[in-house]
Amino acid sequence: MSFQRLLSFVGRNAGDVAKSVLPGSLLAGGFGMLEGPGAALTYGLADAAAAFPATMAARALTRNVKTPWIRGAAENTANIGASLGSTLVASNLLYGNQALAPQSQQIAQQVEQRALVNNLEQGQLLSPGTNFQMAGMPDPENFQQLLNQRNNWTQYLSPEDQALIQQTMGGVV
Repeated sequence: MSFQRLLSFVGRNAGDVAKSVLPGSLLAGGFGMLEGPGAALTYGLADAAAAFPATMAARALTRNVKTPWIRGAAENTANIGASLGSTLVASNLLYGNQALAPQSQQIAQQVEQRALVNNLEQGQLLSPGTNFQMAGMPDPENFQQLLNQRNNWTQYLSPEDQALIQQTMGGVV
């Protein structure tokens, strides 16, 4: 395709392609508003800058295809693929290439934040590898011993609950 024919093709199809690309770009910008106006503008423009030429290229490649749904599927695939790719580029422009912190570091940060917000002690007891708070539970060293005690769990119940269990179980407990 010569350059003159390419310009003619783009001129004939620009409005129609823009109509199909613009809603997705506005939506990307709208979601970007969750991060602020600068991010909204970046995400919206990146989406439009990637999706418009990709959709135009798909239209050019399928211009001789007679089946409308194949042309539409190719254009939609190009539009959506470019939109997904544009979010990665826009995020990298906004925030750089940030590596994620390991889970143990994230848990430690969450524990510190919770302690500051709730005026708690820094040395909170958590279940290993989780963020589950073990406040009020037996310490880990004695927990297994507590679990291994047989026929002694009813001592932690109120007398009314003990009587109810005795009545229900027929004295088996």
